[in-house]
Amino acid sequence: MTRLAGRTALVTGAARGIGRAIAARLAAEGARVTACDILADRLAATAAELGVEPLVADVGDHEAMERRLESRAEPYDVVVNNAAIAPRIPLADLRPQDLREVLRINVEAAVFLSRAAARTMRAAGRGSIVNVASVNAMRGSPDMLHYNASKAALVSLTQTLALEYAGYGVRVNAVCPGSTWTEIWEEGGWTEADRAGFAARIPLGRFAAPEEIAAVVAFLAGDDASYVTGHALVVDGGLTVGM
Repeated sequence: MTRLAGRTALVTGAARGIGRAIAARLAAEGARVTACDILADRLAATAAELGVEPLVADVGDHEAMERRLESRAEPYDVVVNNAAIAPRIPLADLRPQDLREVLRINVEAAVFLSRAAARTMRAAGRGSIVNVASVNAMRGSPDMLHYNASKAALVSLTQTLALEYAGYGVRVNAVCPGSTWTEIWEEGGWTEADRAGFAARIPLGRFAAPEEIAAVVAFLAGDDASYVTGHALVVDGGLTVGM
């Protein structure tokens, strides 16, 4: 697979989980990938294993990230806004600082990173931005109002930027994953019984693998999706239509 041969890509939140799978898939498709994350040790291991460039950074430091993109000698052709946090907090316990932090990482980082990327892509006359949203952008879930709102904002961001930059050859799309099994679930204490019980609610009867989400991102990033922009592609095993 060489659909992205000769192109450069930035993937945020790439040290583990879906982000790691995206970085791996884009590299396998021929892109020269920069994997960005704040988790330095995990990122170093991931970058060494995948053969990609590591970038230890806080995506929420908007000015620093914009400077990095705009000062690169070789601009990125593909930017994937994947970094996110998802603390489970009931509304009754939600503090203003909790909401601000989720919006800083999940929304503001994508806004300003996309702005910086779009500037250089506009000059090149091409480029693809892919935002990793969630099915939670279109369905509720308890104790996750802050996260759900941030993912809905990403879908709106995707549609708006697609319109603003279509005339410059820049495409902007989103992927809305459903339940995707990563180490984060295990770290949260989920057992195999928990996993099986939840999977029974999904029409396809299982969680997604991170690689399945990464395959959709690679499609949207490349020329096979050359006439696709402003779209939020749901990848959830039928969860939302089966509710």
